Amino acid sequence: MSVAAPAWAADPAPLPAAQDAPAAAGEAGADEVVVTARRRALEAADARKKASESIISSVVADEAGKLPDNSITEVLQRVSGVSIVRFGSLGDPDHFSVEGSGIQVRGISGVASRLNGREIFSANGGRGLLWGDVTPELMSAVDVYKSATADLVEGGTGGQIDLRTKLPFDFSNGWHAAASLETSFGDLTRKTDYAGSLLITNRWSTGIGDIGILFDLAHSRLTSRSNFFRTEPYFRRRLPGETQDVFIPGGYDYGDEEFQRDRTGIYGAVQWAPSDDLTLTGIFFQSRYKNHNQSHFAMQALQDLSVDRNGSTFDENGALLSTNSMFLRDSSTFLPTGNPIEGQGGTEGTRSQSLTRDISAEFTWRPGQGPFKLSGAYQNVLSTSRLDRLAVFRNVNFPSSFGFDLTGEFPTVTLPALSPGQFTDPANYRWAAAMPHNERNRGTMNAANLDAEYVFEDSFFRAIKVGGRWSERRERDLNNGYTWSALGRGWSASDPQLTFADARPGDVEFYAFDNFFHGDIAVPANTLWPSIALMENTHADDLHRPAPNGYGGSRSRTANFLQQDLGLWRTETFAGYAQVRFGRDYEAGKLGFTGNVGGRIVRVKNESQGFIVQNGFTFIRNGQRFETANRVDPRGGSATFTRFLPAVNLQLQPSEDIKLRAAYNITMDLPNFNATRGGGEIGVATTANPVQGEPGIFTNFTASTGNPFLKPAMSNNVDVSLEWYVKPGTMFYVNGFYKHIKDLPIYSLGQREVTIRYLNGTTETALAATSDVVTASEAATVKGIEVGGRAFLDMLPGVLAGFGVEANYTFIDSKNPGDLYRDIFGTIRNDAPLQGLSKHNYNVTLLYERSKLSARVAYSWRSKYLQSTNANGTTPTYTFVSAPGAAGQSVQIALPVYGDAYGQVDVGVTYKVTDQLSFTVKGTNVLNETQRTLMGGYKNDAIYTRSWFQSDRRVSIGANLSF
Repeated sequence: MSVAAPAWAADPAPLPAAQDAPAAAGEAGADEVVVTARRRALEAADARKKASESIISSVVADEAGKLPDNSITEVLQRVSGVSIVRFGSLGDPDHFSVEGSGIQVRGISGVASRLNGREIFSANGGRGLLWGDVTPELMSAVDVYKSATADLVEGGTGGQIDLRTKLPFDFSNGWHAAASLETSFGDLTRKTDYAGSLLITNRWSTGIGDIGILFDLAHSRLTSRSNFFRTEPYFRRRLPGETQDVFIPGGYDYGDEEFQRDRTGIYGAVQWAPSDDLTLTGIFFQSRYKNHNQSHFAMQALQDLSVDRNGSTFDENGALLSTNSMFLRDSSTFLPTGNPIEGQGGTEGTRSQSLTRDISAEFTWRPGQGPFKLSGAYQNVLSTSRLDRLAVFRNVNFPSSFGFDLTGEFPTVTLPALSPGQFTDPANYRWAAAMPHNERNRGTMNAANLDAEYVFEDSFFRAIKVGGRWSERRERDLNNGYTWSALGRGWSASDPQLTFADARPGDVEFYAFDNFFHGDIAVPANTLWPSIALMENTHADDLHRPAPNGYGGSRSRTANFLQQDLGLWRTETFAGYAQVRFGRDYEAGKLGFTGNVGGRIVRVKNESQGFIVQNGFTFIRNGQRFETANRVDPRGGSATFTRFLPAVNLQLQPSEDIKLRAAYNITMDLPNFNATRGGGEIGVATTANPVQGEPGIFTNFTASTGNPFLKPAMSNNVDVSLEWYVKPGTMFYVNGFYKHIKDLPIYSLGQREVTIRYLNGTTETALAATSDVVTASEAATVKGIEVGGRAFLDMLPGVLAGFGVEANYTFIDSKNPGDLYRDIFGTIRNDAPLQGLSKHNYNVTLLYERSKLSARVAYSWRSKYLQSTNANGTTPTYTFVSAPGAAGQSVQIALPVYGDAYGQVDVGVTYKVTDQLSFTVKGTNVLNETQRTLMGGYKNDAIYTRSWFQSDRRVSIGANLSF
């Protein structure tokens, strides 16, 4: 990311004269300390923090471009109290994201997204912005608000993140231009990417007033690959002749995912000041994100795997550590069946694109430059997203056993000798299934606000401000789910089993996992796969054509969107506020005391419409065959809430360089659209039938629905902060915070009655295992402390004076009613921590700023945090058999999945050749870190590794030009 160049074109804020003093005695003249543009950016961020009337942290554009950050998330990960999620989303622990996706502030995922102080979002079923969608090159600053004021738009139990763009009047008269160009290379993808940006602006005086225009364009491409290895849940087992439980993985998965994203940002702004009293501003902001994914995944995942005690080792809780032979067992004898282990897997291809566009107009009017100011704005936001995914599965027999060692840093799988042609003969591969998935989302918002402020002179009461805001946000989502349909499986004479030997030219290819985990994990097997060309050039309907032109089977649903795929939401908000600013400035020998107090009243109406779907399903229960009917029934609802949000911010300033702050406020978060959806599903859970080709054996009914009546989450917040601004570029702070959050939406696992409708017209009222979002009955509390600062060693002689260090540490403790989960025994528990909260977070950056050279070495680390209690892959129903031949007991689980502690080193060096030209070299993930996920819910609260991920180490070279 090259954010720096456009910022250089602006006139920098003036610095104290002391910053231009000689570095040390005897070095006057040729070796003066020259404050670099990037150090000026640090000092500008400090100035924003010091001048703010609430508790904030800031990153300005020039500083953001210092490290190899590819997105807003990576920019913010080094801010005190902020942590990022390096997965596709917080609730998706099976897909690694190089750029990061979600953001938590002080451990809370309720983070409001703003653009120039106004609401902005992505149409993805949530309330906030997908930070990776936004082009960071267009930003002049990013502010993290940790305490609220009454005039801020409501939202954010954790805080608010405000993306600030450049404006023409930020620049001096005349033309200014800046450009950047960067190329990068990843060591797993072995592909070269590029990024570039261009800014042009002018400001001039005319007969009709001052006029300014600004145009900013940025484009970047990033190609990345991540490797993964995953263990299935450790299922509860009994070994022959034993009465104590052991826990044995249900197999393993491995593969990779490569994505290539193109992100284009266009920004334009025009300002007109027809007089000194009036300024008009128009803004156009658009960020477009295109993504192209492809992945290969192999799964040797079966619930009937077991081991012998001899040749196996277990930990103190009975969990398997290693074995020389894992095999399929016969539940009636507990002996090996000798059958081959069916290897599943396939190839997946995804193309997606999203757009976020903000068009706004605002005015500021101060008659006669007097004490009264009136301002207002109108905003229109459009966000769209489109996704098309196709996965094609194939099966191939693996040997009847394998060795598994989980005692090292990485897992090891050993296969016995293979049969001739076992993985090379196309006839050994069976077409299994196809699973298309499509989304079409569109969200809009119109908003208007009007604010009036009156400033008092020579008074303790400095200003009074009142205002109001109206907004209407709508979203329409089309999502057809993951519609798995079998290909030709040989289940009937008219639908013969088809193999890769029947494949059309180009539909199958050999794929080897090159440099898998940088050589840290040996690939269990390289095999044949459905080709990437098949994923990208074939419609799912074509796959299901009969042989010999297709691979058989019939689609479980049509290709078009159906009514049950539709979700509609509408949120209308009215808000009004009043705020008073007061105080007296610090003077030598006199304590400074300033602050603001106010309140905001918000009225929100949420509406949601959808459909309850019961899919047709065939299963065996008590030896009889049952068939449920296909049903689609409309469902919806609306709810209105009115909340009062007080805000108090106080500052004491005992000296010029010390500020003591205290704040109390109440903030709110609306539940996301996925949680309030009107629709849902009723289904059937089964276990595999030992009779091949027969339907699954019934275990229980399931239900999952949204809740249109969910309340907003409300957080009472108390903050205190001590800040010491020693000198420009050197400052220290300590912040304490406490949050009491009620009405938090949580996942609840339980049972409730549902009506089951069968194909023959009969109905049944039955208990279903539910996975719903509900309002927590108890409040959560979050408390913690932030400590940090920055210091440059200006007192050292010569080149040593350029060294500095910046560091921050955040400790967070929470008490939370918790998302409910089912442990490995099927027991429902509520002792999970708050989702997304790491107890410890820290950042350490070594700095060098002198003359023409700027350098950074940064390490960012966060401790373990909960990702999900209902993630795909850790919520199956398995069968526990206590002794050979005993009746099986169905156990439904929903294990909590955690992101393990993770830290990453990034570096960046910039050399300024002239005042107009500089070059950069950056490195990302230079130490090749491994991200792990963990599974909980085991005996004695033991936690075991679920997944290992590694991604590219990346190096980039860039140039910046400004004039």
